[in-house]
Amino acid sequence: MPRDLETEKDTLSNMPPLTTANHITNEPEEMYGVNGIREHEDKIQADMRQRSTRDGLHPYVQVLTINNLDSCIALEEASFPPNQRATREKFEYRLTVCGEICLGLFTSAEPDSENTDQPTSEGAHPVDSSSPERKQTLVAHIISTKCEGKTVGDNDMKPPENWRTAPGTEPHLGHKDHGRTIALHSLAVLPKYQRCGLGKTLIRAYLHRMEQSGVADRVSLITYDRLVPYYESLGFENLGPSKAQFGGQAWNDMVYEFYDSPSSPS
Repeated sequence: MPRDLETEKDTLSNMPPLTTANHITNEPEEMYGVNGIREHEDKIQADMRQRSTRDGLHPYVQVLTINNLDSCIALEEASFPPNQRATREKFEYRLTVCGEICLGLFTSAEPDSENTDQPTSEGAHPVDSSSPERKQTLVAHIISTKCEGKTVGDNDMKPPENWRTAPGTEPHLGHKDHGRTIALHSLAVLPKYQRCGLGKTLIRAYLHRMEQSGVADRVSLITYDRLVPYYESLGFENLGPSKAQFGGQAWNDMVYEFYDSPSSPS
C-alpha cells in the first residue's frame, strides 16, 4: 500500500455551494406561484442550515486504524438498524487487516464544542500531545475490504473465524489482499450531520483516493432500492438484484469502475 494512504490528512474544501435568497427576487413570481415561492424559501433556509452545520465542522479525512474501533462502532450503531450493523468482530477484523482502505471524516473539537457531545465522542483521541483537550471526533466513515469478484457476496462480508490465530485457513471468507474489487461495506454519517452533503463529500474523496492509489479496479457495494439514485448520482452503475442475503432483505449490486485501471473495461 502506498505510504500516502497511511499518512495523508486532507482538508475538505469542495462543499456544495450555498443558494442565496437573491434568487427569489431575480425570478418572476409567476414562475413559482405563492406555494412555489414558499417552497423555494424553505429550500434556501434548509441550505443555509446545512452550510452552517458544515462550516462549524472544518472536516478532514484520515485513514482509519484499530485505534478508531470504538468510534466506528458507536457511529455504526447511531446510523443503522440492528439487523444492518456490522458487529464488533467485523470492525476489529477489517480495521486490523485492511485499515488502509477504510477512511474516516473527522472534526477537531474544542472542549466546549457541541461536537464533543456526539455518539463517537467517547472514543475520540487527542489531536496531538500539545493540545490534549482537542479531540478528533469521528463524523462519518467508510469501511471496506477487498474481494475477487466484481460484486459483493455474503462470504466477502464474513470474517474468517480464526483470523487472529490461524490466518489463511478460510481463504473463501473476508478480505482478499490480491483482489481487485474494493467491497464497500459501510458508509455511515452521524445523524446530526446527515443531509448536509458530508456523505457525498466523503465518498468522492474515497473514490478519488482509491483510484489514484491503484489498489483496485473498482468499488462495489450493495444497497436497497431507495438509495440506488443516490449512488447513481455519484457514478455507480446499478447491476440489478444482488445475491447477498445480509440483514435478511433484498439488495442491489452497484459498481463504480476505475476506467484507467489496467484490468477495467475499456
